[in-house]
Amino acid sequence: MMTNEGSPREPFDWQGIKTRLSRAQESLCSAENLSDAQIKGLMTERSRQLARVPERVIDTSELIEVVRFRLGSEEAAIETRFVLALMRPQSITPIPDTDDFFLGLTNLRGEITAIIDLGCFLGLSGQTQRDSQVLVLGTEKPECAILVDELEHVTTIRKQDIREPSGGLGSVVDLLVGCTADAIMILDGDALLRCDRIYIDQNDQP
Repeated sequence: MMTNEGSPREPFDWQGIKTRLSRAQESLCSAENLSDAQIKGLMTERSRQLARVPERVIDTSELIEVVRFRLGSEEAAIETRFVLALMRPQSITPIPDTDDFFLGLTNLRGEITAIIDLGCFLGLSGQTQRDSQVLVLGTEKPECAILVDELEHVTTIRKQDIREPSGGLGSVVDLLVGCTADAIMILDGDALLRCDRIYIDQNDQP
């Protein structure tokens, strides 16, 4: 058959219509065969779905992204924006007449950088293994590196879940944002990188 414009008209899909009508009839019959209890159950479930309140979308400004790691028997974390790399130094040059938490100096990306036993620096119990990896910290270039026993994973923490640090932590409390309910210490990256104690005046070294 031709249309008024002369182009062929697609044939009407009678078979498709019959199939859809047949399926609709089957659904109707199935519904008619439901018991009162089944119908009530379906209506209750439908009401529950309609009344379900969607989960609140968390504002990303409420979250901080952190790297979790172990320091001896303790677990700590620091924001990823302060972490430049995770690596195992090729060589560490010991530094005489320095605090116990200074493990030595190493060359990181062309920068002579001090490696800190952070667990010792913070006065934590347990001993960090000396052959552990280091987290290289800084903003634009390596500023220091901290020894970690084990890198856990990168995760996000809600700011409202971080509690005020305990006064029992002494002077290191100024280097913490706080602690989580499961006792993870959240380091304050800004405060740590501004701490004069973790830097060595290389002009004083022989």
